[in-house]
Amino acid sequence: MIDCHISFPNPLTHLLHIQIKFGVSSQSTVDFILPAWRPGRYELAPFVENIQKFHPQDESGKLLNWEKTRPNIWSVDCDDADEITINYQYYANKMDAGNSVLDDRQIYINFINCIFYTKAHNNEPINLSLEIPQDYSVSCSLESTSLGQLKANDYLQLVDSPLLASPDLKILRYAVEDHNFSIAILGDCPFSDEKIIEDFKSFTESQINTMGGFPTKQYDFIVQSLDYAHYHGVEHQNSTILVLGPNDEANKDAYYEKLMGVASHELFHTWNVTRIRPKEMSPYQFDKETMTKTGFVTEGFTTYYGDLFLKQSGVFNQQEYFKELNTLFDRHFENYGRHESTLIQSSQNLWVDGYKNLFPSKKVSIYVKGALCSLILDLTIRNKTNNDATLIDVVKRLYEKHTYPQGGYTQEQVYEILESVGGKTIEPLLHTLYETSESLDTYLAETLSYVGCELKSKLHANEITSKIGIKWQDNIITEIAPGSPTEKYLSVGDKILEFNGSNFQKDEISVVEQNQLKIKRGPKTYDILVPIAPSTYYNSYKIEVQESASPEQLKNLSLWLGNNQK
Repeated sequence: MIDCHISFPNPLTHLLHIQIKFGVSSQSTVDFILPAWRPGRYELAPFVENIQKFHPQDESGKLLNWEKTRPNIWSVDCDDADEITINYQYYANKMDAGNSVLDDRQIYINFINCIFYTKAHNNEPINLSLEIPQDYSVSCSLESTSLGQLKANDYLQLVDSPLLASPDLKILRYAVEDHNFSIAILGDCPFSDEKIIEDFKSFTESQINTMGGFPTKQYDFIVQSLDYAHYHGVEHQNSTILVLGPNDEANKDAYYEKLMGVASHELFHTWNVTRIRPKEMSPYQFDKETMTKTGFVTEGFTTYYGDLFLKQSGVFNQQEYFKELNTLFDRHFENYGRHESTLIQSSQNLWVDGYKNLFPSKKVSIYVKGALCSLILDLTIRNKTNNDATLIDVVKRLYEKHTYPQGGYTQEQVYEILESVGGKTIEPLLHTLYETSESLDTYLAETLSYVGCELKSKLHANEITSKIGIKWQDNIITEIAPGSPTEKYLSVGDKILEFNGSNFQKDEISVVEQNQLKIKRGPKTYDILVPIAPSTYYNSYKIEVQESASPEQLKNLSLWLGNNQK
């Protein structure tokens, strides 16, 4: 048994005071490892920079010698000790769904940020004691014997069970069949409790009915509702953290779209990723990077079904669901990296630059392109089987055969299941979608036709972006369309001061054949004449129902958007 105690002497310092006791009989040295990354975010994380005042001691209180052998590994000399207690502090002051915050109104801990493990103790049960004030409410999926007293079966369960405690925490509850759900909300929410429960229950029922059950008896949505812009969610086996804002009345519609979208997405992760998992992550290895080719399953399938379940459950209407698809189209087709990397290559490169907006763009999103490829495959399978099968049947088979205790799945095994559900003839399509950078627009148009829909091309909403081929933020150019004439005149990093004599930041801008720009490049200012391009840039598509759609096509549309049954 491992004992872990966490106290909070002064929440205003944001410091967690942590003490962990390990039994170490007959070991000469012990490597204490802080995770180098966390599930749901496939990049190295700087948790180690928040550790301070690390000091180990034996059962008599004698301090033990230690040294850093890797950035996230502390190697301690046991010196014949039977028990080692490590004491240290962790600076918890980063608000997102994967980090931790301590202040005078909340204790928010993702334990993977701050709890050390050893490979020899990974499977031992853990007693966790936290000095939580009596007036605080708590949301955490771990077994609780009393306030602040929690138990984890092993290290993996501990770090997959985030905790939020606050005197201001509101906890809503609902049930689906014999499964209990809670929604713990910290911060203002611009919607009634009844509305939140109704819609959460609707998409929960839809997912459970479609998947034929739910993996856990209790599941917790933990929501950090902020008064500033944010959007992030992280999946866990029996819970999820959702962080979003702004939560004011003026932004309530956008807030609700975000809340429903991220909540449905993370709930579907209860099957896909927290249980169905790539072979390389079965089990997780937290001390180093873990590359995988199958981000199109982990996040592509999940992004597609997270949105689709909102429509199938009635939380979103058809127009609202099409709006989500149009957002995916914009994010994909405005990304010139789609010409540079395949989905599998981008999955492997997550550990390099997967979450950064770099220029020139050289990658696709496993979320965005992954979801669009899932859409193509779902409609293709429906077409080939006369709606007898769908992509969800692939997910169910993965759940039957390829959860992490079963060793997970490989790319080849996913392909085999897709071909067994959709027919051997989809094999070339899988190669095209996942292993080439061929454009998706033709495939989207063909498959959407089966459900009586079409892709309509559209120009970028900003005339300057469309005709000159630039994007900017705070007047500073962040992107230039590859191959555009503008590459001869402007550079990423240029600050635009004036456009055709008008203040670029304040005035309404008109685009003409030859455009006079005043820019600042480094310490110098230039006047540059930039012509409009012969082509338009950053074009995208939108989905619409065909005016001439047949009754059969409209029936297919209803089956796709209404439910998963024939």
